[in-house]
Amino acid sequence: MGMISLIFESDQLAKTTKLAPAPFFRVTGNFISQGPDRTPVAKFSNHFWDMHGQQHFTQYACHDRAVVRFEDALGNSSETFGPFDEITVADGVVYANGQLFARFTEETQLWHCYKTDTYWLTMVLASPTP
Repeated sequence: MGMISLIFESDQLAKTTKLAPAPFFRVTGNFISQGPDRTPVAKFSNHFWDMHGQQHFTQYACHDRAVVRFEDALGNSSETFGPFDEITVADGVVYANGQLFARFTEETQLWHCYKTDTYWLTMVLASPTP
């Protein structure tokens, strides 16, 4: 199984932190968990990501080839999108290969996938299957 990494970035602090490679990352509400065991690795609060006590990350990105899918509360899955060469997320807005792809809506705590105009509880960034 392939692996991907998330890079957390801060414009103000001009620093980055890289999460260890994993087969997938799940973004649900204000939390990111890392596969395969779904360990919580980051929490969003006060407009910043907090990771292992390091705060003030404003965005994260995956520079590895990756796919995106969405899941609802029952575990039902959307189609798989991609693979993409780069995925960036800032202020809840997801860009895939530089194109607007999805947005996290704070009021509903749901991801809006623009391509299908559907709403989902969880966004999954994963390594493409061979």
